[in-house]
Amino acid sequence: MKLQGEDSYRRLFIFISLLFFSVLTWPGQGLSGSKFYEENSISSLPGKRAQEKVAKPQFSPAPSVFDNPVSLVLSCQTQGAIVYYTTDGSDPLTSSTRRQFRRPINIAFTTLIKAVALKEGLEPSEASEGRFIIRVARPQAWPGPGEWRKLPGKISLSCPTPGALIYYTLDGTAPTRSSLKYEAPITLSQNELVRQEKVVIRAIASKEDGSPDSFEAIFTYQTKPDLIMLTDILLPGSKAEEIIKAVIDEMTLEEKARLVWGVSDSPIGAAGNTFAIPRLGIVSLELADGPAGVRLNGRTATSWPNPLTLASTWNIHLLEQIGSAVGREARHYGVDLMLSPGMNIHRDPLGGRVFEYYSEDPFLTGKIAAAYIRGLENQGIGATMKHYAANNFENNRNNIDEIISERALREIYLPHWELAIREASPWAVMTAYNKVNGEWCAENRYLLSVLKEFGFTGLIMSDWGGYHNPVAYARGFDLNMPGRSGWESLITALQNKIITEENLNQAVADILKIIVRTQTFKRQIYDKSDFAARKNLPDEIKAAHKILAVEAEGEGIVLLKNEDHTLPLRNVSRVALIGAVAIPEYKTIGSSPAKGVIIEGGGSARVNVDPDEVISLADALQQTGFSVLQKNAVKAYLQEGLTEADAVFAAQEAEAAIIVIGRPGQEGIDNTSLDLTMAEKEMIKKVSQAFHGQKKKVIVLLNVAYPVVVDWDDEVDAIVFTGLPGTYGALAVAEALRGRINPSGKLVDTWPRAYSLAPTYGNMPKLDQPSIVYSEDIYVGYRYYDQHPEAIKYPFGFGLSYTAFTYKNLSVNKNTFNLTNPGELIVVSVDVLNSGNVAGKEVVELYIKPISPRLKRPLKELKGFAKTRLLEPGEEERVSFQLTARDFAYWNEKTHSWSIDPGAYEIIVGGTSDESFLKKSGLRAKIQAIK
Repeated sequence: MKLQGEDSYRRLFIFISLLFFSVLTWPGQGLSGSKFYEENSISSLPGKRAQEKVAKPQFSPAPSVFDNPVSLVLSCQTQGAIVYYTTDGSDPLTSSTRRQFRRPINIAFTTLIKAVALKEGLEPSEASEGRFIIRVARPQAWPGPGEWRKLPGKISLSCPTPGALIYYTLDGTAPTRSSLKYEAPITLSQNELVRQEKVVIRAIASKEDGSPDSFEAIFTYQTKPDLIMLTDILLPGSKAEEIIKAVIDEMTLEEKARLVWGVSDSPIGAAGNTFAIPRLGIVSLELADGPAGVRLNGRTATSWPNPLTLASTWNIHLLEQIGSAVGREARHYGVDLMLSPGMNIHRDPLGGRVFEYYSEDPFLTGKIAAAYIRGLENQGIGATMKHYAANNFENNRNNIDEIISERALREIYLPHWELAIREASPWAVMTAYNKVNGEWCAENRYLLSVLKEFGFTGLIMSDWGGYHNPVAYARGFDLNMPGRSGWESLITALQNKIITEENLNQAVADILKIIVRTQTFKRQIYDKSDFAARKNLPDEIKAAHKILAVEAEGEGIVLLKNEDHTLPLRNVSRVALIGAVAIPEYKTIGSSPAKGVIIEGGGSARVNVDPDEVISLADALQQTGFSVLQKNAVKAYLQEGLTEADAVFAAQEAEAAIIVIGRPGQEGIDNTSLDLTMAEKEMIKKVSQAFHGQKKKVIVLLNVAYPVVVDWDDEVDAIVFTGLPGTYGALAVAEALRGRINPSGKLVDTWPRAYSLAPTYGNMPKLDQPSIVYSEDIYVGYRYYDQHPEAIKYPFGFGLSYTAFTYKNLSVNKNTFNLTNPGELIVVSVDVLNSGNVAGKEVVELYIKPISPRLKRPLKELKGFAKTRLLEPGEEERVSFQLTARDFAYWNEKTHSWSIDPGAYEIIVGGTSDESFLKKSGLRAKIQAIK
């Protein structure tokens, strides 16, 4: 410690005196054990400094006057220090508006920046302060200038700089602050429109804060009767490709750059939108999140069961219906392109967005996604598959480099994209934030070329802020979102030969091909005020979608345990509903909204719902005929922390206990544990002892966004996975408990006995980790657990029912598979009999197992599934599958292609992936692959 000046010596004297006194007063404790020493060290005495201050933050560039927006970097010479800053003039040390510096700050207008640096154990730095004076931005005109078939009737001027005033002329003279002040759209009279073939508006913008006036903007509008417009595509006999090429030829370089660079000023509250060019008939696209329903700021929509739960239905037809319903709501609000489905693989159950994606298996993910896409696009709304590729966790997702073998990419992290492209032709793909093998996804040569290989011909956009370099456009990328400012960088990149105009033209063409599919284009909607005024769904849509949402949740519920036929509760009238999550108040848990049940995940997948529309679990139970007890003898809610007396009271008052365990979903950070808390386990234990003491049953509902460890199951009678059920899904949960719905969902992930037994344990990134190696390679999910069955609590594809099903009469149309015949098909059929006493649906799963593979391969892989119709007791259905050569293949890293080894393969059909069950109850057939 360095002490300077008289005051420092005085402080040192006081410290030594106090230290000496402490030794005399507390004998035997010594210096290290003295409480006085701990409480009166230099670091805790008023005005004392334990160590030097953190170095003062530095600005790059330094504060000055700038003609254009500035990208400001804050740094600190003290290693490990964190820099905080404000832009509103407040103190960055204490202000609630301060932000942590993570990435360059875009300063588009004159701004005062204050910054301070902090590090644990050191005093905060002195504040740095700098005023960045930015020239007022040039005025903008709407609709834009250029050649028109017919000049626009009104022209509006605006300025991106907040609070700026605009001055303009129409007579060709240079504008000054004495010129006409812009206050309303410039209206050209009909006579002027007829008489003039050219209108020139010259304008500047100014602001009284010391900012230099803007550079002059000149807007020239000129008639060109033979102008080719995109709307010419709508004319009978027109050829789309020729029209698009001609329109691109009509565009200025600025228009091209702005079209491929988002503007994000959506009038309908969407996540983003694109640049409109009315003179050429090019409308703006409205892009809205997300995977669980239509997310628009200031507008309500249906929150559907989360995608993990939807996938748990294993019902292709139902997912098409969900897609269509989402499309209807999107169309009502004027959305053109949905930013869904989310398709990343559940590599690790701790992934923050596991709830937002479908499964650990690429085949199941691809089939479910394709069905959703078909339904959505049947409504004339585009689908955007995201996040391409391998965005399998949230920690440091914006910066991390994922090192993945080519085989793992081809067998685990890419097949579902190909399947969805070939089966559903999605309009768009959104690239992921992360790097894969050293290159950002938005400019990743391998990943972008693979999309073309898969036959993708749509639009490729970045995730919001996931664009890094203009070189992306040279590699097949199309649209930077959210874009906003900075489109001029593309002009610079073209001048510097980083990209070519042909690269830009291709991106423009890809966007125009999507625009012409939309209703917004076909109806030429530029004024979206009608859509902007819509805040809620029509009653008829809400009513229809409530029915569908309940059906979807009902088929996604997975029955994990049902000892002695505890469920359904047909003869129970009063239940105790226990758990903090079950309290029927609208609130946020983590970043997830809840009302007696966590209804959906947080982040960009969170749909804005009307709290009055949300059905709480307590309300749902009451609607299905139960009387519900939620409070103890002194009218406090029964929840974590309850006493044994509370549990006994509940057991005396109710006939069965329903305990709700909740886990929210979240974007931006990964989960930290799969275990229940001690308070939750104690709650389960106390309730179980009290109810079992009176011969009453205990049911646990897992209202969770990801798998959890179930090491307490011996204490309860039934366990039900509900996922996050959405606005109306609690009603399906109650109906399943009552027996009106027979659970038919199956798990889309393997649930381990403990997280330490997971293949990725110890290999999930920390918040600042720069790279990660996928050391588990292709052994993700059940592909790993099949070799480690002792680690499995609940297997992939597992789910119980209130009835029983028998598989019989497995048939294969041939015993040999000719590898030299590219059109060779194997047809597998099986009869499924409801051999129980209750109507129900069964998920039939088909796996392929290589008998003696030359290369190490997974024990088996899912290559087919189907869900039966509702089968009455004694009723059966014949289910068929078609298999192609690709279903038997593995990725050969030597030839960089799919390979199939001749030899024996086993086709296994059953209702789970569990090997022990399949050996006893599954059906098997062998075939020989020959050349």
